[in-house]
Amino acid sequence: MSLVRPFPAWIVKAEHAADVVCPMHDALSPTDREELLNSNALSYLNVTRSTLDMPGASYEEIGAANAKGLEHLMDAGVYGELNPPALYIYRIDRDGDVHTGIVADVDVHGFVDGRVLGHEAVQQERVSALVSHFEAVPARSELVALMHPNDPDVSSIVATTIKHDPLLELTDITGVQQSVWRIADDDVPLVSERLAAMRHYVADGHHRVAATVARWREHGSPRGGNVLCVLYPEDQTHLLAFHRQVVGPVDARRLLDDLARYWDLTMVDGPSTTHGEFGLHLAGRWYRVRPTGLTRGAGTAGLDVTVLDQHILRPLLGTASGDDRVRYVSELTDLDEVIAEEPEGALFLLAAPSHGQLIAVADRGEVMPQKSTYIEPKPRAGIFLRPRQGPVNPKDLPPAA
Repeated sequence: MSLVRPFPAWIVKAEHAADVVCPMHDALSPTDREELLNSNALSYLNVTRSTLDMPGASYEEIGAANAKGLEHLMDAGVYGELNPPALYIYRIDRDGDVHTGIVADVDVHGFVDGRVLGHEAVQQERVSALVSHFEAVPARSELVALMHPNDPDVSSIVATTIKHDPLLELTDITGVQQSVWRIADDDVPLVSERLAAMRHYVADGHHRVAATVARWREHGSPRGGNVLCVLYPEDQTHLLAFHRQVVGPVDARRLLDDLARYWDLTMVDGPSTTHGEFGLHLAGRWYRVRPTGLTRGAGTAGLDVTVLDQHILRPLLGTASGDDRVRYVSELTDLDEVIAEEPEGALFLLAAPSHGQLIAVADRGEVMPQKSTYIEPKPRAGIFLRPRQGPVNPKDLPPAA
């Protein structure tokens, strides 16, 4: 059976899309989730609640609430008719930052036999919660994002398809524009074949993958199990960095002396991020920190974040990523605000890992250190609704109007 396959789906109706479609549950802050749940009964967030939204509730109670949320959406007629199996193009446009991928079923076997590789560790508690969620809710909408090498034939089909009017256009609550096209049936075999011949890498959704695999195994590893994914060519993804801020007070003079002894330390005019070195803000000044005579290992051992941990944070500051004294700072964060909040600390800037570095880590069967990178785009939930495989009780999932 092919790794990449067309899938049957309900698609949200245009007139309801702005209300239904929302960022993934874990992409929203607790405050944003609470506000959205209280203000919009049609948001797909009502189908993806967790213990963070229902503290003290059991997995069974949360699952029942999510199933009821899906039933409410179906009763409200926000989805169109169930479409026959197809492949779709999904485009996200955030203020001109455009990412285009192909939405498809990906055979769950691929996630256990090495055709699809991850690069992040997962937390078993979150996996267990998602397994319970998948058991309770009889459809999938939350897309796992995969990344693959660029392919000119697939790119050509995508470029031709998006010249036509989209099947759906919407702007979600965060102001992000999204569009959907259906790939012509005649193009599906070539697209499926080309994508199936590649190795893919999980860009977003490691916990959803782990939960799907766990549930599939619990049910006897049946033939035809799938993960609903959006497959992005490498050039349609961005890897972004997490910087490290060490909470003060930091002995600036001592740290600078230690760095100057073992590193190439240069005062500079402002922040900079370059592979193989670090930016540093300390005691009101910016520095560039370059390693000298350092031999980097392969895979995880060669990452800048690993070098920072092993050669600066641990030996010189007595801390490391994951400790209470270290804060993670997204590269999209205003650095002036970060510095103002912790003026006696040390802020280390890192360049995001390259695609090649991430792939090398995954190919070696390793995982990236915590908060090494995050990948754009972040697919939204609620556009596609894919019925769960196997018998589905019509009372659990009534036909859309």
